[in-house]
Amino acid sequence: MTAVAGCSGGSEEDVPDELDDGENTSDTGSDDETDDESDSNTEKTLRLLNASVNTFDPPANVLSSANEVIFQIFDVLIGKPEGKSGVVEQLATGYEISDDGLTYTFSLSEDAVAHDGRSIGAEDVVYSWERIAASEDSSSAFLLLSDLGIAHETNDDGEYVPGSMAVEAVDDTTVEVTLSSPYYAALDIMADATFAVLPEGIVGDIDGYDGEMEYQEFTAAPLGTGPFEFDSWTSGEEMAVTAFDDYHGEGATVDRVHWQVIEDSNAQYNYAMNRNVDAFSIPTAQYDPDLATVNETRDNGLQVGEYGPIQNGDMVDYLRISGLSTQFMLFNNDQVIKPARKAVAWVMNHEDIANSAYKGRVEPGYHMTPATLFPGGPEAAEEHARENYPYGYNESSIEEARRIMEDAGYSDDNPYEFEILNVEDTTYEQISNDLRDRLSAAHIEVSISTAPFSTLLDREFAGNRPAGLGEWGMSWADPLNVLALLYPPNTRSTDNEGVTGNPLVALNWVDTDASQTARDAWDTMQENSTRDDEARERWEEALIRMEEANWEDCAMINYAYPAAERFSYDWVDMPEFGELGALSVYTGVDIDTDAQP
Repeated sequence: MTAVAGCSGGSEEDVPDELDDGENTSDTGSDDETDDESDSNTEKTLRLLNASVNTFDPPANVLSSANEVIFQIFDVLIGKPEGKSGVVEQLATGYEISDDGLTYTFSLSEDAVAHDGRSIGAEDVVYSWERIAASEDSSSAFLLLSDLGIAHETNDDGEYVPGSMAVEAVDDTTVEVTLSSPYYAALDIMADATFAVLPEGIVGDIDGYDGEMEYQEFTAAPLGTGPFEFDSWTSGEEMAVTAFDDYHGEGATVDRVHWQVIEDSNAQYNYAMNRNVDAFSIPTAQYDPDLATVNETRDNGLQVGEYGPIQNGDMVDYLRISGLSTQFMLFNNDQVIKPARKAVAWVMNHEDIANSAYKGRVEPGYHMTPATLFPGGPEAAEEHARENYPYGYNESSIEEARRIMEDAGYSDDNPYEFEILNVEDTTYEQISNDLRDRLSAAHIEVSISTAPFSTLLDREFAGNRPAGLGEWGMSWADPLNVLALLYPPNTRSTDNEGVTGNPLVALNWVDTDASQTARDAWDTMQENSTRDDEARERWEEALIRMEEANWEDCAMINYAYPAAERFSYDWVDMPEFGELGALSVYTGVDIDTDAQP
């Protein structure tokens, strides 16, 4: 899912008054504390930080900040609750796959109920998956119809025919799913939060359902089937869920999960240093690689150790794994001309960004596909970039950028102008300022603006974010998951007449030769999803064509692959995570409430 990195700063100022809950020191209370005040700490609340969200509707959401909450409230048939390889059963109690790899039959728990007590069964699955394909609110139809490739009908314009999807309720607790062709990663896709199961008819945004709740009502207070039920959400301030007592599976070991929403990562860091949260991240501006000690490395590459002493003097637990995420600069191709996008590529030094701006916490990259998933692996990715990247490998050339802009008719007296819009973040600020300084010598004047995350998203999806920095965390280990950002139909933002394209990322990368190449390459990858020997060769060739098509137009410029990290205080014990990152279902958390401030 899309994620824009949190903001960071270098000051050591106290937590702002409006974010100080009065428990921001190690002092757990005065001698005259009342019994009622003492008893209040017996409730186990996992305290976390998060960024803003704009919806809790699973198929409409594209943000990791919302996904973290969605994972708690909703179940999927099968999931990856700790971000590790392999799937585990959630609503499903078992499944069978036909010999030809086309039909998946799921048996559902007979004890599953929604948070309002209603039984959940096969018809709820059919309804939920139909919403992914047919709802105007969905941003994820491609995930179901193209990536997973569920058999379905299309009209003369190639659009999905509602109700034609091959997802059938065989009986109350059996669901049969039929694919158009075998796909080795089918179960991995079904574990994505997009496939969360909602009570049948809860909203009426597809044919045949009037809806029990208004759509906005549901997205603000969602009703699910997961181990936690929705408690509260104050936009831009906080979110909370509470343990669901009648959960059909392994219930939560904490009573509540609370997220403080803080956009500025300097404030996030100070909030964490005052021990107001149990687990947190450390922004690069405050990160010191010399304070990280790795004591053990798991078989999956997860590094386990400690970090510190941190600003408040504590040592904290530390987990790190090379994840499946990619960082990039994105452009609205309608608003930033191609020569300017290429000029940015010429002046951007990926190694400098990784080693200077990020202090070595990320690996430099040139493909949207993470190097570990590139055909042939990291060495092949490096070789391909070194030999083929059109804008200089491991170098920056202001001269080439200037030449491109002069060929396009620009000069010192007639500079080109565009805006970079980010969330507040000192690392993003450093990268953007460096690009601005270099581009100023290439007849480009860059203005740099910041906005709250929700405002930034509103501008991007409305087609009013010319350029900016972003990050995408993958939900399963298949390049299609990130290359979906480059599939042209997924990039169209709301047009001038208000017609929305429900973009994954608003590039508006359409109607160019390179974008057509990318579209054809995507189709080829989908057609060869079996990945047998012959299909894999065609699939790998198409992946490279898609990456090179993006290089041609610079719709997006990848520059790094970040690791997944988590820092946590010693009074909380949280499950370890895998290569898909630290987003977990928080059912296996243990908190020492006596030690927790």
